[in-house]
Amino acid sequence: MGLYFKNGTGDTLFVAYAYHSPGCEGGTDWSKKGWYRIGPGGTVKVYSGWAGPGKYFVFAENESRTRSWSGPFFTQLPSNAFDWCWQTGSSNSRTLGLAKFEVGWGILDHTVRLA
Repeated sequence: MGLYFKNGTGDTLFVAYAYHSPGCEGGTDWSKKGWYRIGPGGTVKVYSGWAGPGKYFVFAENESRTRSWSGPFFTQLPSNAFDWCWQTGSSNSRTLGLAKFEVGWGILDHTVRLA
């Protein structure tokens, strides 16, 4: 059970996602975590437990940064691996937009296909 990202492309992808995390510093209830490397056709599990109900955010890009999956929810994401609260940033971060997706009630496993 959990939340998964599947790479439906021929490129290696790097994925960051955000999830509800009550009590996170900076007055927000959201955390962000990345980077998950997913080879072509591969799948990675980023969260264990019931996927739903829940609201999540995702940013993904290919290794050459010529293709991305993004949205209008901006936060700083560093170039190295991280597990931060939403407001946290650093001098080696880029401000990137994440896309929102929701998982309904009673959903044990949910896979987001990036294609």
